[in-house]
Amino acid sequence: MKMDKRIKQLKFIASIFQMSMKEFNNVMGPETIQTIFRLIGENQGSTTEKRIREKYDIKSWTVQELAEKLLSDVFEPALGENQALIDVKGNEMTIILKTCPFKKAGINIDNKFYCTYTEGLIETIANKAMNKVEFESQKLRAIDKCDCIFKITFQI
Repeated sequence: MKMDKRIKQLKFIASIFQMSMKEFNNVMGPETIQTIFRLIGENQGSTTEKRIREKYDIKSWTVQELAEKLLSDVFEPALGENQALIDVKGNEMTIILKTCPFKKAGINIDNKFYCTYTEGLIETIANKAMNKVEFESQKLRAIDKCDCIFKITFQI
């Protein structure tokens, strides 16, 4: 019984969220909404990098260590096991996200609002961990209808 009640509550919250996003878009426009989600992602990125650094007592990140912690402590909890791949070659990291947690939750991602959250999250974690980075979104599910691909080049 409790689970049924909780599911109804979550469905209500999701419904309100979807209606709110539609009205926010009507009132503020897509650029403002994308900026807001980018800022939320950046704030979460700062908090997440600090939490992981403290959890593992990391004094100085390596690219490989950052890749491992992104998988275990960021992507797998949000996306599920084997839903993200990270390839490290020298000072370059390529991140492939095979699923979108927003789309998985039934949210329409075509407007790219939620992509800016993910971009802000990943870029900020990388910047906080390794300082100077170049970040590029190479493919986004919302636009390209495929896995999301992000490339980070570290200035080591």
